[in-house]
Amino acid sequence: MIDRGIIKWQPFNSCYNGKKVIEDIKKNKDYVSYPSLSEDQLEILENEIIEAYNLGLNISLVYYYSGKINNLKGKINYLNTEKKILYLNNKNLYLKQILKIERI
Repeated sequence: MIDRGIIKWQPFNSCYNGKKVIEDIKKNKDYVSYPSLSEDQLEILENEIIEAYNLGLNISLVYYYSGKINNLKGKINYLNTEKKILYLNNKNLYLKQILKIERI
């Protein structure tokens, strides 16, 4: 039997553009689909946000943005109930993005 040496152990790229496919998998690994909340949960969240704004409370928000779930802490600077937008620490969020609110 003839020894093929290093040739035997060279990697084989079976996937066309394999590096690109692996990078895409790594990117999408952290992607989270949008969690759905019921109408009751949305109404409770909206009421808690309005209460926190009126009382000037420090809050911690958990919100969904661009495939990720993020946290944000601070006081609500401005709340527009018609457009359902709130401004917190110079960042605007739609109320439908917010998943959870806690008082600090």
